Amino acid sequence: MAIIRQILVTLVVLVLMAAAYVKIDPSAGQALLSSGLPMPGPVREAIAWLAPEGSETPAATATAGRSRGGGPQLVVVNPVETGRTRTEMRAIGTGEAARSVTVYPDNTTGVIETVAVRSGDEVAAGDPLVVLEHSSEELAVARARIAIDAANEKLTRYQRLQQSRTISSVEVNDVIRERDNARLDLRTAEIALEKRTVRAPIAGRIGILSVDTGDLVGSQTAIATVDDRAEIKVVFYTPESFVAELKRDAPVHAVPTAQPGAVFKGRISAIDSRLDEASRTLRTEALVDNGDDTLRPGMSFAVSLSLEGKEFLSVDPLSVVWERTGPIVWKIVDGKAVKAQISIIERNIDRVLVSSSDLAAGDAVVVEGLQSMRPGIEVRTGPEDRASPVASGASPVASGASPGSDTGTAGTARERRSQADAAANRQAGLIGSAEQVGTPRCLAE
Repeated sequence: MAIIRQILVTLVVLVLMAAAYVKIDPSAGQALLSSGLPMPGPVREAIAWLAPEGSETPAATATAGRSRGGGPQLVVVNPVETGRTRTEMRAIGTGEAARSVTVYPDNTTGVIETVAVRSGDEVAAGDPLVVLEHSSEELAVARARIAIDAANEKLTRYQRLQQSRTISSVEVNDVIRERDNARLDLRTAEIALEKRTVRAPIAGRIGILSVDTGDLVGSQTAIATVDDRAEIKVVFYTPESFVAELKRDAPVHAVPTAQPGAVFKGRISAIDSRLDEASRTLRTEALVDNGDDTLRPGMSFAVSLSLEGKEFLSVDPLSVVWERTGPIVWKIVDGKAVKAQISIIERNIDRVLVSSSDLAAGDAVVVEGLQSMRPGIEVRTGPEDRASPVASGASPVASGASPGSDTGTAGTARERRSQADAAANRQAGLIGSAEQVGTPRCLAE
């Protein structure tokens, strides 16, 4: 029996609580009546008596009274400005020599007689690197010269005989061709002799030599590598989103990983014609001046590239509100709140770049008081407690916040919320005073 009494008491308490809730909030009772749920007639009549049609909740009545007494809703606004997308691209690059040549013997084979340079030497174009044994080639040159002398003497005799009409001109022409062939033989012998000396094709620095005196080398033997380090070619890969803004001769800054305090200026020298399908990046090359010869091929660089970017509208991050249809902002038009749909392009630490057909630069958007916004509600604006970083040109670093931290922005947002709460409290205080000292006619309303 005790359990049954406890159950009955619980049911009575629940019914009384439900009745009190319906009495306090008639909209709940009206929702029950319109839901179509099967209910006994007495229950439906009781709900209709507790929540008659056209009734308002005390909270709604109080809110309406405060609205009538306090006037337009107090909000804080911030102007819509213009900004550009990220204008600086960063990438990791690898240094290469502006020109680099691996030197091989020119279609010749022989034993090295002399090594004219050492590893690390600076050479000019045409300087000898190694000299191969060349006695046979010298003999060939001497033999060709003797043949030319003999051909010249023979031609002289034939020309005298022709003048005395002893021989014909045809025989003279044959001797002339012999003389020309002897000259070609001499030139061939000189070229063969010249190839026995392996020379530097460009000016630069010699790498580590892989040969020494007495080595037998052929046309496939690498003698040395010559690097032109007057400029360093930095190779890096540009993300797909920045490709459209790349231009040749655009300035870049390269910071060696081993020298973080040194900044080297350069320019883009080459841009590939297609992206890599695996990484969706574009090979890009930049030339960096290396006049003091402090950089070496193979070094890693942090490359930064300034790009123009695209211009979009810029709003305060606190003004963006998310709905089921997407992000919106509330703009003020003739003292009333109007909803404006936006599309977010890019988020920065202090601004949000958006595109919208409902906004224009200079429009005022609500950043504080968003919880009270409804389409068409009348508002009055309070003073903005900070200037926009875009308009003032201030950076997060200048305002005391590091680039990698949101501390400065979070602190500013907390201050703005505190000021907005204080303004709302002052407004509520004024409304309460107006209700206390209002005329009987106002109270009746």
